[in-house]
Amino acid sequence: MPTNLPESVPSEKPSVSAEPSSVSQAVISVAGIDPDGLNVSVSGYVSGLIETGELCEFRFTSSNTALESSTDGIANASDTSCGLVQMPVSGFASGSWQVTLTYTNKDLSVTSQPTALEIP
Repeated sequence: MPTNLPESVPSEKPSVSAEPSSVSQAVISVAGIDPDGLNVSVSGYVSGLIETGELCEFRFTSSNTALESSTDGIANASDTSCGLVQMPVSGFASGSWQVTLTYTNKDLSVTSQPTALEIP
């Protein structure tokens, strides 16, 4: 006896996958003082995830001081880029700092390992 199966209806697929991977990781790729000495630059990305518009937050900490700057993530071919953030070096006290990247969307929040940063 034949079975009547529902017809499959093609579903619209987004052009970019927003599904988090179980191995999504936030990674800082650059952290340092620009060659002209005027800005601290930091950039990063989220591996295992490709989406646009969610929050990338860079957090700089030293002793009892914290500075933050955020950007929107931007999908690229293999991950989610958090772009480049620049902050005036004059806003940082001299000494050792750590910077982390936290990426947050409705399904996950991932934070990078801290990256050391020395401000002269």
